[in-house]
Amino acid sequence: MKAVNGRRLKMDKKKVKRQNIFELILLLIVVVLVNLAGYYVYHRFDLTQEKRFTVSKGTKTYLKELKDVVYIKVYLGDNNLPAGFRRLQKATRELLDEFKVNGKKNIEFEFVNPSESPDQKTRREVYDALAKDGLQYFNVQSQKSDGSNTQQVVFPGVIMTYRQHGQEYERVVNFFQGSLTNSFNDASINKSIETLEYEFITGIRTVSRENTPTVGFIEGHGELDQYQVARFARAIGDFYIVKRIEIGEKISALDGCQAIVIADPVTRYSEKDKFIIDQFIMRGGKVLWLVDAVKVDMSPLASERETMGEINSAVNLGDIIYSYGARINSSLIQDYQCALMPVNVAPEGSEQPKMQLAYFPFFPLIMGRQDNPISRNINPVKFDFVSPIDTVGEDPKVRKSVILTSSNQSRIIRSPIRVSMDIFSEKPDPSKFSLQHLPVAVMMEGEFTSHYKNRLMKDFINNNVFKVYDKSVVPTKMIVVADGDCARNVVQIKEGKYLTQPLGFDQYTKTTFGNREFLLNCVNYLLDDSGVMLLRNREVKVRLLDRIKITTERGFWRLFNVGLPVLIIVVLGLACMIVRKRKYSK
Repeated sequence: MKAVNGRRLKMDKKKVKRQNIFELILLLIVVVLVNLAGYYVYHRFDLTQEKRFTVSKGTKTYLKELKDVVYIKVYLGDNNLPAGFRRLQKATRELLDEFKVNGKKNIEFEFVNPSESPDQKTRREVYDALAKDGLQYFNVQSQKSDGSNTQQVVFPGVIMTYRQHGQEYERVVNFFQGSLTNSFNDASINKSIETLEYEFITGIRTVSRENTPTVGFIEGHGELDQYQVARFARAIGDFYIVKRIEIGEKISALDGCQAIVIADPVTRYSEKDKFIIDQFIMRGGKVLWLVDAVKVDMSPLASERETMGEINSAVNLGDIIYSYGARINSSLIQDYQCALMPVNVAPEGSEQPKMQLAYFPFFPLIMGRQDNPISRNINPVKFDFVSPIDTVGEDPKVRKSVILTSSNQSRIIRSPIRVSMDIFSEKPDPSKFSLQHLPVAVMMEGEFTSHYKNRLMKDFINNNVFKVYDKSVVPTKMIVVADGDCARNVVQIKEGKYLTQPLGFDQYTKTTFGNREFLLNCVNYLLDDSGVMLLRNREVKVRLLDRIKITTERGFWRLFNVGLPVLIIVVLGLACMIVRKRKYSK
């Protein structure tokens, strides 16, 4: 009996052994198959609510279609960055890892520490060289573990390099979305993370583009000259070819342009020039209208302390803009949220002027709308004597959307418009600014009807030289902004040289407003053909740790984070031992 039980026990052991070997082989096969599948089929599971680790479909398509290598050098390689910039560094690395997955061998990147040299002179030379290349740097104050403060130089930017047709192209991308005061808070870091994909894919598209679109600045009607729009043109020039064009009633004047900018004209557009612009739009051309409905000359304020606004109807553009679906009203907006200007507060008759900064409601500071990709995440835009815009007509083929509006404390000053120094003698009363969110910039996109439909003679329309269209051949876009001065930069002449200030720079408060970013976004949106601008709508929620709990409960959370995993492993190990003991003791 004992021999039989012994043989049976021996057979059971062999059976268990064979079963264990079989299970091990099966596990190895499964592991190998999973790895093989993972090699050929790649997928990442993004479990975040806002899908922060998932790049857009348009980005994936563009990266897969790259024809050569884009090399990206990121200057955030310092391992001792302040906490906020470490978060930006981590987000940048994760995004580039995702780009690498989709672009494969055509995306290469490395992180560089510009402060790695122990020699201060060498570090300064590196900083100067990078700044000369166009990289922006910031002196950031951070706190050490011992509580002392230290200054760090941070370069939140990249240099992209792409080789095409035997030539090497470079582009600098500064992706830190700092505030007006360059404060490095969680909000500015979060804005930077939100726009990372947009900034990087825009840079890659620009540096690797084969056919660069052309943007034409129209001249010949008193528009802002090449010096007055120098900073705007320079910003556009980083992405597109920029030309200055005088139409001169030449039917082919706009050939080769994909977009045109009409910046603050003051003299009359002839009907022939308007017709050429109209047909440019009908063929798919884009237009950025920067037009004043009311012109105000500020120079009389110095002597007469008063000036009058004049309706700018002489430019003869109101009717053509109206026919496309927008009307710039011949009135001005006053906004309680406004910029400062210097005012002489010395008593009347005093020989010595006494200048003091005062709020000027005719210079509104317009905050960007967060529901629009053009104005999202930009600094306030400064306008000078801006008018309200109405959308008119109901064309189902044209979609209209408001880009910028005044604040919730605004009012309209109707013609005749008197601008007097008396406005500074009393403190603005908020109760008198009762209107809200008056549109000052409007976007229209779709299939437009020609302004000259049913207005031209049939023999002119049916000519054999120039094909005339009475409606859009392809969908197109246009943006109407009710202030031409928003594109003007300050120009100074020194020793015969023209020196220009940054676009949006206020020389009185030494503040740079968001005019450059807004206008550049307008042009980028007009010429965007793959929806990249929509990436500016991405929102990443900041889920920050509670600083008070970190300080007061540091010991508990350290023990919790270190001890809990160990405790879980011990409990699981004990459970496995108990289960095995019960199973094999039977």
